[in-house]
Amino acid sequence: MSRTKNILYTVFFLLFIVSAYGQSTSAEEDKKGKGLRIFFHPQKFYRKYFPDIKIKKPDVDSLYIKSYPNLFTTGAHLISPSISLNLYSKSNAINASEATSKFRTNIGNILAFSGSYRYIAAGFAVVLSSNNKGSNYTETRYRTATIKYNGSAYSLQFKYARTKGFTDINGYNSANNNNQYTNRDDLLEREYQFEGIYNFSWKKYSYYAPLDYTQRQLKTRMGFLIKAGVYYNQLSGDSNLLTVAQRPYFEDFNNIKTIRSTSFKIAPGLGINLVFLRRFYLSASIFVPYNLYFYKYLNEDDIKSSEGASIAKVLDGSAVLGYQSKRFYAGLRYQFYSKQADFKSVGMKSLFSYFSIDLGYRFKAPKILKRIYKKTMPPGM
Repeated sequence: MSRTKNILYTVFFLLFIVSAYGQSTSAEEDKKGKGLRIFFHPQKFYRKYFPDIKIKKPDVDSLYIKSYPNLFTTGAHLISPSISLNLYSKSNAINASEATSKFRTNIGNILAFSGSYRYIAAGFAVVLSSNNKGSNYTETRYRTATIKYNGSAYSLQFKYARTKGFTDINGYNSANNNNQYTNRDDLLEREYQFEGIYNFSWKKYSYYAPLDYTQRQLKTRMGFLIKAGVYYNQLSGDSNLLTVAQRPYFEDFNNIKTIRSTSFKIAPGLGINLVFLRRFYLSASIFVPYNLYFYKYLNEDDIKSSEGASIAKVLDGSAVLGYQSKRFYAGLRYQFYSKQADFKSVGMKSLFSYFSIDLGYRFKAPKILKRIYKKTMPPGM
């Protein structure tokens, strides 16, 4: 019921914004009711508010990169994700390292479908299986949403991820210390990411070719990249993050149930697309940054207990082996994102990774799709 209310509130809020925008036009247009008509009619909207706009996408080197602006790209992706999170003590006490929380997830395989045409992309996914690790693991519920723009030289991405339900596989931390798993179905991790990537070698090296298949690398090429981002993360539980057995080894962290952190990074990177036998490729990319972390702890009464700043090690990258022709593509992909941060009294190390099997085909774009795209996008796109 609360979810339905949230949806209704969101709809009403969007309607309010649209109405306010329509009212911001001239009084004469408001009287005639043309303000909202212009807002909802893309061609009139651009003609009125951006009369001189003319977007021209920079041309890549056609000897190295092939684009498909007149084809509609579809794909199916079988994804097997994995998430791990270790919470360890920085204490020098004996056996402190053995009390590390080794949280693991229980996420089933995911089948996703995607479609893209020029700048527009859409997709959806369904979970094929759940509790695939058996009854010893608590059920994990994972949700994510991503909005992404890919230009020739740069990309922008906003991502939200929510993971609830972890299992501590370290038997040392169990209530009776008999090597049993500790189920934490109340444990929740939320993360918001906003990041951008700039490709210094965009004319000849395609960073997107092995990832979203909107381009195809024709000749072997290496490129230099840079990634910048802002991230917000929260790990929380309904009660103490630690079990009774491990609390003696965590100084000043005995009654904490929430860790919040905001981090910033600028990461240099390197990518390569190795093309062989004309249509086969082996691709890899890596970013090696240090993040600046600002964090704080909340105790069981939701009162701030401590705060500070830290430098974290972060590593992310991908590796893809695949095949691309004008119409068909297939790939086997591995992507990962790991980070290690030291806070007051504790440290946190996490890894998100997944394997994916990608299969897709490019069709000649239907006329109705071309017509809708032309009427809704800015001139030149």
